[in-house]
Amino acid sequence: MQIITFNSHIGSDGLLQIKLPNELKNQNVMVIIRPQTKEWLSILQKTAGSIPDLERLPQAVNK
Repeated sequence: MQIITFNSHIGSDGLLQIKLPNELKNQNVMVIIRPQTKEWLSILQKTAGSIPDLERLPQAVNK
């Protein structure tokens, strides 16, 4: 399954225009709408970069 992610805007007329690659012509697709609320964006902005880079510890070798 191929996932295409993009941000778009629904106009005041309630219409969302989506332009997709030609490779998707004549195919069935599933469209999932996830509104980006100001609350969601605020949480993302507050937490982005708050976790330091994680370092993977050496792994035990099973014999």
